[in-house]
Amino acid sequence: MDANRHELTTRNGNSLFDRVVIILEQARTNVVRTVNSEMVLAYWHIGREIIQEIQAGDERAEYGKQVIEQLSAKLNHKYSRGFSTTNLRYFRTFYTVYSNRIPEIRHIACGEFKASGKRHTQSGVLDAMALAVEQAGIERGFSPNLGWSHYRALMNVEHQNERLFYEIEAGDERDQNSD
Repeated sequence: MDANRHELTTRNGNSLFDRVVIILEQARTNVVRTVNSEMVLAYWHIGREIIQEIQAGDERAEYGKQVIEQLSAKLNHKYSRGFSTTNLRYFRTFYTVYSNRIPEIRHIACGEFKASGKRHTQSGVLDAMALAVEQAGIERGFSPNLGWSHYRALMNVEHQNERLFYEIEAGDERDQNSD
């Protein structure tokens, strides 16, 4: 009976507990990634709504400031936190910087953004740069590997091709670290 119990709890050198932990950790990683992806989309949509509201209203900067302050107050009342005027301005900037994006999380086919497996080599970086230039005009969604903090940092990169290069690199690096 002990030998049979041993067979049930070990497979490929892993105990039942270890296998279940692996399943749960992968599920948690997937949930966090999904939540991050959905929040990126939500912030893009919020930014779009703010821009459209401000553009449809008075042209003065004071009107835009009032819109953001009022929206911030109402959202913070409803959701407690997370919608400061600063964050709403980030959402507005996010939409402005990425207004050419399709509001969806793209599903990356295996190896789509891999820099030929030559990470951190001159040819690997050149491959990623070439890919960024090649894909600069293509309509695209957002990376499932990048969360809001990544996009907030990327918004500060002025040149579109350079920003896309860093986006590809960050997504590729994150993908490799999750394997």
